Amino acid sequence: MLRRQSYFDYKQSEIEKLVLETLSTLKSMMGDFGLYLREPTTENKTLLLEKEQFIDKNEKVIESTIHEVISLEQIDPKNIKWLFAINRIIRELERVGDQLINIVTLIGVLDTKMLVPLLNDFFGYEKEMLGWLTYGMQYDDAEKLQQVISHDAFVNHLNKRTYKRFVELINEEEKLTESWLKMVIVSRFLERIGDHLVNAAKAYKSVICFNAQLS
Repeated sequence: MLRRQSYFDYKQSEIEKLVLETLSTLKSMMGDFGLYLREPTTENKTLLLEKEQFIDKNEKVIESTIHEVISLEQIDPKNIKWLFAINRIIRELERVGDQLINIVTLIGVLDTKMLVPLLNDFFGYEKEMLGWLTYGMQYDDAEKLQQVISHDAFVNHLNKRTYKRFVELINEEEKLTESWLKMVIVSRFLERIGDHLVNAAKAYKSVICFNAQLS
């Protein structure tokens, strides 16, 4: 049993490292968006795509490692809970990367002057959420994870504000440009990023609460 537990601890450490790398890469991708909008070159787009591929690779490695560990017998209930939560979390983080690439693909001809304020508003909140999620997972801090969950209300408000302005333009019979139509879609992608971060925070917070009940 000691040997098996030591093996689990080793694999858990590997998984934790990959998850933290993924969180750091997502934060870096958000920062790279500013560069891409200022200079929408092939090189800057490739930089974003490569980071998204790195996240995809991490997801596959983590899922494979989890399946390997679960194949062991007599895993402690709290460790089973942790593994299932991490499996959910890494999928949510991978979807954040997907949403970011969806935006890159969509804004090929979008007026970046319209988009920059929108991205700054959303990323202002979501970078904070990403930071709290990282801290909460690294230090088992349920309060930080709750901040992620609560902060999503601001992200949802931004999406509603964009959609409201879109409806106002329709009611005013203003000519809707392709850029405005894409803005609404981009806003929805950005809102979904907040949703995925919240789902990840809830999953890890459930681990902390579960362990507290066992104590």
